Amino acid sequence: MIKINYLILFVILICSNFKSYAISESQYLKINKLIESENIDKAFEDLKALQKNNEKLSARSQILVGKIYLAMEKPSKAFTFFEEATFTSVSTDALANAGMSLSSIKLGNLSDAKVYAEKALTENPDLVDAKLALAYIFADYGQEKLSDSYFKEAILKSSNSLSSIRAFAIVKMRQGKNKEAKNIILKALLEKKPDASTTDLLGKIFWLEGNLNEAIRLRSKASKMFKESGNKQRSEQILLWLNTTISPHQKEDKKIEIPQKQINRKQLNNKNISTPKKEYLNPDTNPEEIFVNKNKPAFTGSGVIFNKGKWVITNKHVIEGSNYIVVRNGLGKVREVKTIKLPDNKNDDLAILILKNAFPENFSLSMNDIKDPIPGEEIYVMGYPMSSILGRYNPSISQGIVSKTSGFEEVSGQFQITAKINKGNSGGPIFNNKGQMIGISVGKLDKNKILQKDGFIPEDVNIGISGNIIANFLNLSLKTQRNKKEKYDATEIYKYKRPSVVFIVSQ
Repeated sequence: MIKINYLILFVILICSNFKSYAISESQYLKINKLIESENIDKAFEDLKALQKNNEKLSARSQILVGKIYLAMEKPSKAFTFFEEATFTSVSTDALANAGMSLSSIKLGNLSDAKVYAEKALTENPDLVDAKLALAYIFADYGQEKLSDSYFKEAILKSSNSLSSIRAFAIVKMRQGKNKEAKNIILKALLEKKPDASTTDLLGKIFWLEGNLNEAIRLRSKASKMFKESGNKQRSEQILLWLNTTISPHQKEDKKIEIPQKQINRKQLNNKNISTPKKEYLNPDTNPEEIFVNKNKPAFTGSGVIFNKGKWVITNKHVIEGSNYIVVRNGLGKVREVKTIKLPDNKNDDLAILILKNAFPENFSLSMNDIKDPIPGEEIYVMGYPMSSILGRYNPSISQGIVSKTSGFEEVSGQFQITAKINKGNSGGPIFNNKGQMIGISVGKLDKNKILQKDGFIPEDVNIGISGNIIANFLNLSLKTQRNKKEKYDATEIYKYKRPSVVFIVSQ
């Protein structure tokens, strides 16, 4: 996680009695390029240096801080800085409105996002961020052709950057079109010099396709490129993935340097991966629509189908205080929730959503699929992080390992993982490479609170609720025996577990 002192930013913002320092357009473009290339630490340091001895942020600086927060997946904070820029100077109104649109998309407010994006384009018809915002919006509305046209316009207007191309490819990946995503990137790289972020994304696509060797080659290259550009954190994040994926023989052949602080473990051999016995179900071309009251705030999360399709298990905090809950599974099928069952132990962040009409039984996980986590085992987190409310129905998947079988500060009933968890992942299943559910994602640590309390920021620590706590909630006894023969890769986990993972909207 990015080590930024947020207090400095807010102190700078509120000290409005001082003269602001207007950074030049070339300085703005230089820092914006760092943000687009995911070098957030460097972008912040350069911006802080420019603002030294000038306590009030200029409009351009506020725009850049907003973009930094967007890159950090903090859209609420990003929105406040973009909005503040509209009061600071009218010259940046187009950029500010585009920023408010992108923030609103991540907050799930598509109608507001569309208004802001259209306003930005009225002020500047060539603004790339506004075109990208409309591309995201129409993708979420299911209007793929219109979305594609805005992406292509954004790419044409940003000829010196690969960030629009990555955005286009990522949306195609969310739509389950990895081949299209790969072709978009490969076509662009025929004309443009690859950067670290694009190389890394291409490696991830090859990994999802099951081409492990090419994924390792590209992500290793991306790690070196990030390191050379000064983005040590992104470089080490990739090295961690390599350490949990690459075999010792491949490490020796490729001479990949793995930091000693990383966890060493025996790797999954492709020969041990067997074809799953479960039937593969194709997603619907047109997902069923989720109806919500657009005049009321909506909250989103993830869950998993159990009890022969009759239940969805999720986190209590995802649905707490809601009067209306609807879910859509990874194939595009929608169900409404009839009642909620909560655990007797108020500290257990779990809930059972009992559906009005059950999903088909073959969408459901079995109660026997629940297991406890084992230190060092490879895991896959599935869910709907940062999803806009109505459009996306393809769950995401991220890979990691179980780093510890207790929570932060040794909390029992929880375990720590290295896989990335974002807002929206809460309640989603965590699978091991045998396809068994070892827990439920509960969220990320409040690192600001830990910094204030203990004086340090923990890195790469995300939390799951252990299988035994889920089993206790369901009045089950965990079976200790595990199937040692079947091991699945990420592509198989995604295909065969997709029907069981649901997107939750509550009001």
